[in-house]
Amino acid sequence: MQRMASPVSLLIRSYSSFGLSGVGLGLLLCCLSLFHSTDAISAEAGRLVEKDGRYVFVESMDPAMKLLLERAVKQGTITQEEYDGVVRASQERAYLLQPSFRAWYDRGFNLSMNDNAFFLKIRARFATRYTQRYRNDAYRESGDSKNFPELLGVFGDYRANRSIDQSSTFNLRIARLYFMGHLFSPDFRYYIQLAGETAENAQSPGALSVLDMNVTSTHLPWMNVQVGQYKVYFNRSQINSTASMQFASRALVMDAFTASGINRRDVGLTIMNDEEVYPINYYLGVFNGVGPLVNRFAQFNSEEATVGCPGGATGGNPFPSPAGCPTNTRNLNANLRTNVNELMYVARLQANLMGRPGYGEGDLAYSESPQMAVGGGYAYNPSIDTSSNNAFVGIDLANLHVRRSLAALGNGRMLGQGVVDFSTWTLDYVFKYRGFSLQGEYWYRNVTRHNKGLPCMQTAVVGGPCTVFSPQEFGNSTGWTVQSGYYLIPRKVEVAARYAWWDPDTRSGGDLIKQVDVSLNWFLSGTYDHQIMLTYSNIAMGQDGFAIGRSAPLPAVGATFPSGTVPLDSRAGTLIENAVRIQYQIFF
Repeated sequence: MQRMASPVSLLIRSYSSFGLSGVGLGLLLCCLSLFHSTDAISAEAGRLVEKDGRYVFVESMDPAMKLLLERAVKQGTITQEEYDGVVRASQERAYLLQPSFRAWYDRGFNLSMNDNAFFLKIRARFATRYTQRYRNDAYRESGDSKNFPELLGVFGDYRANRSIDQSSTFNLRIARLYFMGHLFSPDFRYYIQLAGETAENAQSPGALSVLDMNVTSTHLPWMNVQVGQYKVYFNRSQINSTASMQFASRALVMDAFTASGINRRDVGLTIMNDEEVYPINYYLGVFNGVGPLVNRFAQFNSEEATVGCPGGATGGNPFPSPAGCPTNTRNLNANLRTNVNELMYVARLQANLMGRPGYGEGDLAYSESPQMAVGGGYAYNPSIDTSSNNAFVGIDLANLHVRRSLAALGNGRMLGQGVVDFSTWTLDYVFKYRGFSLQGEYWYRNVTRHNKGLPCMQTAVVGGPCTVFSPQEFGNSTGWTVQSGYYLIPRKVEVAARYAWWDPDTRSGGDLIKQVDVSLNWFLSGTYDHQIMLTYSNIAMGQDGFAIGRSAPLPAVGATFPSGTVPLDSRAGTLIENAVRIQYQIFF
C-alpha cells in the first residue's frame, strides 16, 4: 500500500513549486526547527499521545501549513486526494491532543468532562454587615422571655433576652461555599452548600456546617425526584435564597412560619414537576421534621421503666404523675418519634399565571412582560416535644435541640406545652413588571396539644391532685407580610419597603409583633452577585400573654419551685427596636 505523504514533505514540495530554493527552503526548515528537530522532520514530525488506553503517534500541523497546502492544491503541486488525507489526519490529531476535560470561569469555577458525563461548578459567597441598633428601656428592664427566650445549660432553663439600649457590631453574616453540577448525565444533579457564618446576635464563634447536600433526578419532567438535605418547598420566603433578597434580613414572621417551625431545611424526599416546563407546579415531600443534620432520634418523650408511667423528675412528665408511679426518677428510656405517621408531610402548589417570576424578591431582570404567580402550601409536623414536664423544664435532655430551635425562630411561646402537632397553611402571591415587584404571604398554624385541658402548674404534694392550673391554653398562631420594590435605575438601584404582622398566640392579647422595613439597594454589576444594601427596620413586640415556666403561676410542688420563684415576664411595655444595617455581598 502506498504511504500517504506527510504534511511536512508536502509543504516542502509546495515551496519548491513556488521557486523557493536554497535560502528560501533553508529559512523554511529553520522555522520548522523551532518546533521540531531536523531529525524529527525527516522522520515525520509529531509525538506519541496516550488516548483511550493506547499510544498514538500524532503528526504536527498548524493553520499556516494548511493554508499553504490549499494553495498547493490550486497550483497543482499536490492532488486533492492528498489534501483530503492531510485534513482528515489533522482532525484526528486535534481530537487526540485535546484534554479530556474543559475548565473555565463563568459566575463560578467550572469543570466539565468532554463527554458531559460530569460537571462541577464551584462558587463562593460572603456578606459582611454593620448593624447599628437602638432598643428602648423595656429591653433592659424586662426583655423578651416569651418569643425569643434563651435556654441555658444542659437543662435548658429559661432566661429573658435582655440587652442595652444600643449596640454597634460588625459580623460575617454570610460565608458560603457551593458545589453543584451533574453526574453521569445532565439529568442527575447534585448540590452541596457549606456555611461558616455567625448570626447577628450569636454569642459563640461560627463553625463550618453542611446546609445542603442533595441529588435530584430530572429524567422525567413531570416527576423530578430530590433526596437529601435542602430547603423544604413550602412557601416563597422559605424557598428564596438570601442571595436574592430585597432586605438585609428576612422578617421575623418569615422565620417563625417555616414548614417545621424549627428550620427552613430538613432531611427527606420531594417529588415535583419541572418548573421550567409546566405552568402549574406541584411539590410533595416527606421529611424527618426536626431540621438539618438531625435524625428523628433527637425527638422523643421520656418514659419510666414502669410501663404506663411517664419519665421525669419532681412528679413526672406530664405533671403530675399518675397515681402509683415512681417519683423523682430521670432516665432516657424513650418513646422515639419513629412511626411513619410522625414524619413531616409537606405539599405545595404554584400556578405561573404570567411568565416565570421565579423566587427572587425583586425584578432585577427588568421584565418586559408581566410576571405573576400564586401559590399555597400545607405542612403537617406531628409529635413535637416542646418539653412536656412543667415542673422541671429540662427533663427531656435530648429534646433541647428542638426547644432551642423553636425559640431561635420566635416560637418560644409554644415551649412547655407538651407534645404538640403543627398544621401550617400558607398562601403567597408575586407580581413583577419593568422593575416593579409586589409580593405577599399569609400563614396560619394550628397547634394541637396531646395533653388536653389546661396545663397543671402546681400540686400540694407529689402525685397529688392539681391545685393551680395555667390561666389559659395556648392558641394558634398567624401572620402575614407584604413587600414591594422598584428599580430607580434598571438593574442598578432599587428601593423596597415591607410590612409584617404576627400574632404568636391567638388566645393572648397584647402580644402582636409588627415590623416595618425600608431598603435601598445598589447592584454594582447589574446582578445579585455584587451588591450593597442599606436597610432600616423597626420592630414592636408585645409582651402580654402567658408562657409556661416564665409567667405566674410558675410550676411548683408544695413550696418547691424547680424552675425558680420569680416570673420572667415582668412587663415594662412594648419592646421596640430600631436598626440600620449596611451589608456588602459578593458572589463569585
